Amino acid sequence: MSGICGGWQREGAISGLLAAVNNGFSFPSGQRYQQETDRNAGVGAAAQYEIQQAYRNDRILLACDAVLYNEDELRGLVDENKGDAGAPVAALLAVLYERFGSDFVARLRGDFSIVLWDIRQKQLLAAVDGFGVKRLVYYQDAGRLLIASRIDALLESGVISREVNPRAIARYLNFSVNLAPETIFQQVQRLLPGTMMLVSDGRVRIETYWDMRYGAVTDTNEDSLCRKLEAVVEKAVAAHCKNDSFDTLGAYLSGGTDSSTVTGMMTRTGRGTVRTFSIGFEEQPFNELGYAEIVAKRYQTDHHTYLLGPEECFKVLPDMVRAFDEPFGNSSAIPTYFCGRLAAQNGVKALLAGDGGDELFGGNEWYATDRIFQIYQDVPRALRKGLIEPVLDRLPVKNGIVGRARSYVRRSNLPGLERLMSYHFLCAHDAATIFEGDFLRALGGYSVMEGPARYYQQAKAREHLDKVLYSDVKIVLGDSDLPKVTRMSELAGIQSRFPFLDRNVAEFSGCIPAGLKVKGFQKRYLFKRAFRNVLPEEIIKKKKHGFGIPVSTWLKSDARFRELSRDTLLSQRAFERGYFKRDFIEDLFRKHESDDSSYYGDTLWSFLALELWHRQAVDVLARAAV
Repeated sequence: MSGICGGWQREGAISGLLAAVNNGFSFPSGQRYQQETDRNAGVGAAAQYEIQQAYRNDRILLACDAVLYNEDELRGLVDENKGDAGAPVAALLAVLYERFGSDFVARLRGDFSIVLWDIRQKQLLAAVDGFGVKRLVYYQDAGRLLIASRIDALLESGVISREVNPRAIARYLNFSVNLAPETIFQQVQRLLPGTMMLVSDGRVRIETYWDMRYGAVTDTNEDSLCRKLEAVVEKAVAAHCKNDSFDTLGAYLSGGTDSSTVTGMMTRTGRGTVRTFSIGFEEQPFNELGYAEIVAKRYQTDHHTYLLGPEECFKVLPDMVRAFDEPFGNSSAIPTYFCGRLAAQNGVKALLAGDGGDELFGGNEWYATDRIFQIYQDVPRALRKGLIEPVLDRLPVKNGIVGRARSYVRRSNLPGLERLMSYHFLCAHDAATIFEGDFLRALGGYSVMEGPARYYQQAKAREHLDKVLYSDVKIVLGDSDLPKVTRMSELAGIQSRFPFLDRNVAEFSGCIPAGLKVKGFQKRYLFKRAFRNVLPEEIIKKKKHGFGIPVSTWLKSDARFRELSRDTLLSQRAFERGYFKRDFIEDLFRKHESDDSSYYGDTLWSFLALELWHRQAVDVLARAAV
């Protein structure tokens, strides 16, 4: 895996330490390696793609991993020679810094991570794009700061403890990923999306240069908003196509609203036949190739499909686990990888993805579900507290319709965000039955609410829905979906771009009234209205699915996965970590065998991915350090 890095230390030359970090990127043959240093500071790049660059002039050392969608505009801001279209992006960024200082970061529209050392001012700057498509993690102590695209590269420095962060394990069980700014390792932090770090003589300052805002509504006319939305998305898709040939550029096509919209907008550019890629499964409930084919036929795309089974997933699982530098339990990473691989096998170098549409325009199922619970709060309080709830409390029946009514009322009475979070793993299970005593004490009163509540409160929004959308932009999108696509793309040998995360699209979404994002129980109301002439009717009406995978079925019916899960999770090696109680894991297997739903199988998958990651990323590194 490739990336960039940088660092500063108070005393001594940094070249050896930085080389260790840069060499920590486990890259394939043919990858470019570059390092630029200024005695006690420097930057480096282990480049698999042209967008990963290192550069120096007499004032600046700069490493970047950057795709800019306003590159022509940026080159127009600088002197004609320095802004030459043939100059590397890293050189352009250096010139922009020289002209605008750290404010240059806010002018960038694209997916980027940047590490810069100002030789004259002796200041280090590091920044990531507004959604965290590109990542940076860092380690700091009294005498140094190291920063890199990946945690495993940082660990190769030899100065960082591999002590696991217990709270990251708890967060992983709730969200299938860890949440920023902490990472799986106690001493490593992640730079939040839309922020930059400034380091001078060891003093670290982190500033937010861009963030989502909501509620600045200047237009409430639906027809007008639809026209504007269609125009801004069309322009963003065209920008994300850049000047690439459609022979080497394509689109993920799951058959959902977002990927179908991107495909339609690519076709509208008139630059040739769009190449689309879809993954299906032998298990029919998970197979949506039919919807993808409807869209492919509508736009006459060069459509490629691949039917996936457990055997191939089993073979690639170790590589997938290691591609993530933290535990990652979102099983849809598997079809994402195979879709990218299919594209690479057909000569495609980059795919446009539809990620972000749900979190910007109100498409996730829980937004509509939450409306059902909000209805109860519209009932007069006197009726709720004086009649409905006392009657339900007195009824002797516990199950059936009465039990469901009690559950509905109980959940409805929870505060809005807490109600949404109440479905998560550590809300459904008593932590004392899951964790060993010492590990439970190390959690220090962890709550599933701490990350989401922080974002909910920080959101520059008034409406409950917009606050929830903001939290989901940070967690569902930033912590889970984006690394899923970017890591699996890189493993497959391609790049992914996200036109819905174009800043113009994102900022426009914040100006749409919350009541038009989800209207009644209609998710993505305005979006679907805006694109009703673009999307086939079957796509408009279909229920959300996306790239899912039948891991629960495979853990039960496929001999290889069945054996792997039991041998791994019930091993002495797993329990010696001191995280989980054996009784709890054994009970998960029993319930999975007897239950027809996917719940226990999906839960076991999360535990399996966690243990497999430890064996590759913690145990192997720990042995190498001895």
